[in-house]
Amino acid sequence: MAITLNLTKSVPSLKLVLEKRGITRMPQLEMNIVADVSGSFEDEHREGVTNDLFTRLAPWGLSFDPDRQLDVFTFSSGPGSAHHVGSLTADNYQDFVARQIIAKVPGWNGGTDYSYVLEKMLQHYGWLPKAAGFLDGLLGRKPRSAARKRTLCAFITDGDNNDHARTRQVLAASQARADDAYILFLGVSNQGAGHFPFLEKVADEFGNTGFKRIADVRSFVQKSDDEINEFLIDPELAAWLSKA
Repeated sequence: MAITLNLTKSVPSLKLVLEKRGITRMPQLEMNIVADVSGSFEDEHREGVTNDLFTRLAPWGLSFDPDRQLDVFTFSSGPGSAHHVGSLTADNYQDFVARQIIAKVPGWNGGTDYSYVLEKMLQHYGWLPKAAGFLDGLLGRKPRSAARKRTLCAFITDGDNNDHARTRQVLAASQARADDAYILFLGVSNQGAGHFPFLEKVADEFGNTGFKRIADVRSFVQKSDDEINEFLIDPELAAWLSKA
């Protein structure tokens, strides 16, 4: 049975864990989910497991984001797969993956590259200029940037990527610019055997990234709000959130 959103219970739990981390005011920022749609993750999407994971993360966005929503991006391999799906809200979260993602997004069942969707996400929140269009090139116009917005990204993937060097370049450039964006990589395993050495390394290497391994996502989504919040909001993320 699909998990339902209960903000009456989830939001107080989030506030309590934040207070335990020394954060007494609810952070104000933009929240987004970036989801892997490579072939190896298809079963979890079709079985509703990733929709349940979205639902467990939704109270963060619905509490942190002034617009009470979470932007959702998807990716697989290559720049064409990096896609802004739309916004997840308290009104549309049920079956969001089935309605908006499965067999509908570009790159469905492809490979795995992280860098292109990271760039798209950073562009969306104004930390990178958007690529110039054809008409911009003809008219000699410079690439435009959106208004800069503080953002927290929950980046969900079930496997290693093929673009290690390019991903490091994107993360290094973001850190060098001092982008006010934090990327929490969630390495999701299907049967508890997944290893994510690259994500562990970049989480140590860059101050604007963190990593959490979810050994069994089906069990994880059944945990209590307190358990999920305690696990995800570690001292590094709490320090970043405290600046909001």
